[in-house]
Amino acid sequence: MKLRNDLFSIVIETAENIHPGLPDIIEYGMDCAPYLGSILQTRKINRFARRLNEHNDQLIRISKLYSESLLTDNFVQERISPIVLSDLIEEHEDSKINLILNGYENVFIENNTNESVIINYFDTLRNLRYADLKRFLYFANKITDYPDYPDSSHEKALTRMIDGKLEISGLIKIGKTWGAIGGKDDDIKKESVNLSLYGTKFAEFLFVQDCEIQ
Repeated sequence: MKLRNDLFSIVIETAENIHPGLPDIIEYGMDCAPYLGSILQTRKINRFARRLNEHNDQLIRISKLYSESLLTDNFVQERISPIVLSDLIEEHEDSKINLILNGYENVFIENNTNESVIINYFDTLRNLRYADLKRFLYFANKITDYPDYPDSSHEKALTRMIDGKLEISGLIKIGKTWGAIGGKDDDIKKESVNLSLYGTKFAEFLFVQDCEIQ
């Protein structure tokens, strides 16, 4: 119990230094987090505290939105915050953290009370690596540049795999070329890709105006 209190105090102290309203979200969220047994490890808590510091500007915005939100405390603290906090603690890729927070911020911006929709967005985000998300955001016109890797390179093979993964995930629809119909392993051109309705809404969920995406 003492270990839990010591680690918990690290997070709460960090949150208080960022914004007075942030500890309320975190405290309730951690109490309800489904991975409570594993998150109370020193390494993960330290990583979580570091991420709070690195994204303090966005967390301040989220705290202000939370204080002004029409969403109920029960919905935020017991339904949504545990999902977000668990992802912030468990996620291995630092590059994904701003996208997780973008989604959380958009819950307040849109006053979205549809729990099933929100959970599915976070499930999709959790199941994609940052390389997948970067490719998706390129197709969604949220980032403008994507490398054209040499043929037969590992990066080219990964890009083709990612395109298939995004299509299987229901995020994009790929127009088939004659080569692809014939079984040829062709590159996917951006102009032959359309976002599905779910992909369009998921892209909106990941994007916050004036928030830079790497």
